[in-house]
Amino acid sequence: MKTKVRKLSIRWKVLIPATILIIVMCAVIGFNSYSRIKTGMIQLGVEEAQMAASIARFAVDGDTLSHVGAGFESTQEYQDSLTALRQIQSLCGIAYLYTLHTDDNTRLYYGIDTDDSAGQQLPGNTFDGAYAEFSDVFAGQEYVQDYIDKTEDGILISAYLPIKDSSGKVAAVLGCDYDASYVLERIESARSSIFQISAICLILTLTVLNIIVNRIMRSLHKVNRKIYDLVNNEGDLTQKLDISSGDELELIAGDVNTLLEYIRGIMLHISANSTELGTSTGTIAESLVSARDNISDISATMEEMSAAMEETSASLYQVDESVSNITNSIGSIAAKASSERESAAKIMEKVQSIYESAETDKIAAARQASEMSENMTQRIERSRAVEQIDTLTNEIINITDQTSLLALNASIEAARAGAAGKGFAVVASEIGSLADNSARAAEGIQRVSQEVIRAVNELAGESERMIRFMNETAMAGYERLLDNTTNYKNDVGRLSEIMNDFADVSMRLSNDIDSIKEAVGAVNTAAAESAKGIVDVTEMASGMTVSMESIKDEAESNRDIAGQLETEVRRFKL
Repeated sequence: MKTKVRKLSIRWKVLIPATILIIVMCAVIGFNSYSRIKTGMIQLGVEEAQMAASIARFAVDGDTLSHVGAGFESTQEYQDSLTALRQIQSLCGIAYLYTLHTDDNTRLYYGIDTDDSAGQQLPGNTFDGAYAEFSDVFAGQEYVQDYIDKTEDGILISAYLPIKDSSGKVAAVLGCDYDASYVLERIESARSSIFQISAICLILTLTVLNIIVNRIMRSLHKVNRKIYDLVNNEGDLTQKLDISSGDELELIAGDVNTLLEYIRGIMLHISANSTELGTSTGTIAESLVSARDNISDISATMEEMSAAMEETSASLYQVDESVSNITNSIGSIAAKASSERESAAKIMEKVQSIYESAETDKIAAARQASEMSENMTQRIERSRAVEQIDTLTNEIINITDQTSLLALNASIEAARAGAAGKGFAVVASEIGSLADNSARAAEGIQRVSQEVIRAVNELAGESERMIRFMNETAMAGYERLLDNTTNYKNDVGRLSEIMNDFADVSMRLSNDIDSIKEAVGAVNTAAAESAKGIVDVTEMASGMTVSMESIKDEAESNRDIAGQLETEVRRFKL
């Protein structure tokens, strides 16, 4: 397929400037040659004119010419001189030969004139010319015209030589008009020859240049055809340009072969890389699917941990309510103890009046002891609700154990996820730490609740002893009240001390319950934060799942691109 060039082909880009340059060179050389030949021919004519004038000058005698004037043409001397000058004129190719004379350096007149026509000038005839033009010649200097003068008398080169007599004085001036027509003919002939030679040289040069350009163009066309075959031969990069022209085209062909080798290497490299890209993209896609499954498992685990933390929060709320009830009960006990301590004080004040109201006080004391026993029994039974704290604490410890197990499972799943699960590993580690802290707080609550239970048991024992004292000792003492007033006072003092101890134990128990309440609040706050963190982790897992899907889609797109690239590369023969 031959495609036309946009403007000028290389042939015309070479031929047109070269032709113009050759024409200019031929014109310059021809003009220079013509100028030199013309100058040389004119110089030759001038020399011939000077030589002819010099020969003619020796044919006449200066002494004879000094006597030339009107009527001199009838003398023998004139005839001899005229004959001699005509012979020289005929031999030397002189058109006109004559002598000039002057009168007192003012007027010029003819002497001897060799013209044999009707226009011959006789001696004494005036010469049309000013003396000033010939003054240097009459002064003894020679004058030869250095150019060809085209006149109505012919094509002439004029020479004027002084003729001296025997005394050395210029007697006359010899005028020689040399016929230079042959010089112009030779100049015209030389010009024609130069033009013809230039035209022949131009034609030969252009012919040779055209042959050279044709050879170059053939080589270029050969290179172009080879390159066209390479381009349109289904991407066959194994072909080579075989050109052995020995010039730059061979170098160009070698460079094109090197370029083909380079392109072939690039295509091979692209083919290998596209294959590796497709394989690695497939691996990435599989890894993303695996990571997505792992993230789904982690998300499910986080949801289970969130549910467990919600259960923990609910249990802690129940513990908090139980502790509040215990706090209210212990407050009531403490108030009752304070009231009983005041009652004991009043009893001490009424000891003096026991005599008057022994029976009434006995009945009232029995009734009060019964009420006190009943109230104390109720308060002690309500205080035993603190044992529920130990049960709830065991549940919290079980929940924290499950949380630790879930955190361990989350860490394992995050480790399986690799780099994508690093964030989940950190969250799982924090959850594990929170579970450990919750376990330690629960153990602290358990220890405090055990102390509370122990204190409640002790309080129950003291209450039983007090009730037993009231039923056995106090009531029996009423029988012996009158006889044992002093002992009764001591017993009332002991009762007051017991009530003081009971009040102190109640205060300590109240403080311990407050500590338990604060610990439960801290555990509840930590559980809420853990639940929030688990929810955030779950949301992050969902977001990462979406991101994994997007990355997977991009990886699939890259694999398709790698396949297309491999298809394009396979179009070339490597």
